Amino acid sequence: MKVNSKILIGLICVIILSGCNDSFLDRIPLDDLTDETYWKTEEHLILAANACINGLRGKGTSVDMEMLGDNVVRERSASYKNIGAGTFTSDLSTINSEWDTNYNGIRRCNHFLENYERAEKVAPEKRERYAGEARFMRAYHYVYLINFFGDVPWVTRTLDISDSELYGAREDKEKLVDWVLKELELSSNQLPYAKDLKTTEFGRPSKEAAWALSSRFALYHERWDIAVSSAELVMETGYHELYSNGNPATSYYEMFTYAGNASKNSKNKEFILTRVFSEDAKQTHNLSRELQVPNEEARMAPSRSLVDAYLCNGLPVTNPASGYNDKTYVTLFDGRDPRLEQTVLKRATKWGGNPQNSTYYQPKLGGTALSGCRTPSGWYFRKFVEISAVARYNKDMNDIPLIRYAEVLLNWIEAKYMRGDQIDQTDINSSINLLRGRVAAPLMILADLESNGMNLRDEIRRERRVELALEGERYFDILRWKQGKLLSEDVKGIRKASLNPDQQVFVDDLPLDEDGNIILMTGRIFVEPKNYLWPVPFIQTQRNPNLLPNNPGWE
Repeated sequence: MKVNSKILIGLICVIILSGCNDSFLDRIPLDDLTDETYWKTEEHLILAANACINGLRGKGTSVDMEMLGDNVVRERSASYKNIGAGTFTSDLSTINSEWDTNYNGIRRCNHFLENYERAEKVAPEKRERYAGEARFMRAYHYVYLINFFGDVPWVTRTLDISDSELYGAREDKEKLVDWVLKELELSSNQLPYAKDLKTTEFGRPSKEAAWALSSRFALYHERWDIAVSSAELVMETGYHELYSNGNPATSYYEMFTYAGNASKNSKNKEFILTRVFSEDAKQTHNLSRELQVPNEEARMAPSRSLVDAYLCNGLPVTNPASGYNDKTYVTLFDGRDPRLEQTVLKRATKWGGNPQNSTYYQPKLGGTALSGCRTPSGWYFRKFVEISAVARYNKDMNDIPLIRYAEVLLNWIEAKYMRGDQIDQTDINSSINLLRGRVAAPLMILADLESNGMNLRDEIRRERRVELALEGERYFDILRWKQGKLLSEDVKGIRKASLNPDQQVFVDDLPLDEDGNIILMTGRIFVEPKNYLWPVPFIQTQRNPNLLPNNPGWE
């Protein structure tokens, strides 16, 4: 069998242009990659597996997906912002890019799985390990296709232009969900435990990564038993744990900086699936700078909805007994869940948004161009900001965690609740209270929830929102909870009266809600059931009419 030349060329391009982490391998000479010599050695398998793993989502397709939901405010136009607002059509390039990128990744994985056994001189257990990586990545791509589009074509082999499957119809979503979960189970049998990965292999999929992704995907699609059991497989290995530097005031924040990154700090066992970045490997991004860019507006800023989600003295801010006070920027943080000030910039905190002053004091909503970063909402993100990277354009090497152990705990408790388990205090202590304990937040006590009129399901969902803020999952949570109405609500920012007078003038033209909060965006649309799925891209339906009819509401 000869290597498909298009696949081989594509694989080489992925390695050259995307630059898989150099720690994965010492690359073989690219001029040695020929039809006659490929699929022979372990190095060949590693290189091809790296090309598959390169399909892991990065900053632009994970963190930036926060613009789809209600956690962030973005002033400039962006495709994700338009999708979240419901103001887009099936010919939007981002819709087609999502489709194309995932199917290109699937094709790469299919090609690997069709050819890896040709490396007959490689030990079978090594061959199977790399096959497990390709199988995991193929399932990973299908996870996003199914979550976005529902029914999609089911392709498990490389297709040539003459193959009838190339113009096939879409497969039923429920059948695909079951298949993906089975594939993740199969890949977990082939993959190594995380504890057995070499330091130079950090970022490669492990058994725990397969179980964690299975837990998330099963939760999203109401396979409660699998969501629980997959999460428990991760929990029972005992390898992954919540990161702590011993200081509740900084542990959560530090985890998302160079000091706490799992690729740089071996004490961080929380990151289960990670997109690793390295300047040496020519893999960097621009997130820290975008969140606190000096002398321009922050590309993403916290929304009022997100800020209000953090409890105050263990109670919702809407509860008068909470003692919540947002009359000033300073008092807004008083008594709040400590994750708020480790996620959103608080007064007298170090930042990178003003080269003339490394300590943050007040939000800037307008003024001279050279007076620091401007925020459209009145707040700035602190989470994911490596201050040393703010001044360097596109040189950020912060790891992007795609699945953390914290999420596994949240998947577990939510799935147990949703399948009808009787949740007791031990369950809460084994999940939510571990997260709260890390930051010394008031613990969740079931008896207190009842006495304060708080709903356990709502509090499980709140916990997920604040713990995973800015990690790209909020949009999917809104959709699976059938809370699309949230995406049609106005986007709001800070209470105008809490701003210094010299900044209030810059929002004088903005409308205010009944509480005096600035309204930043109106006219958002969410049509049910239409906006619970993306449309099949227009260009794809032109190429293959068998993909029609389109999703409900997009016909």
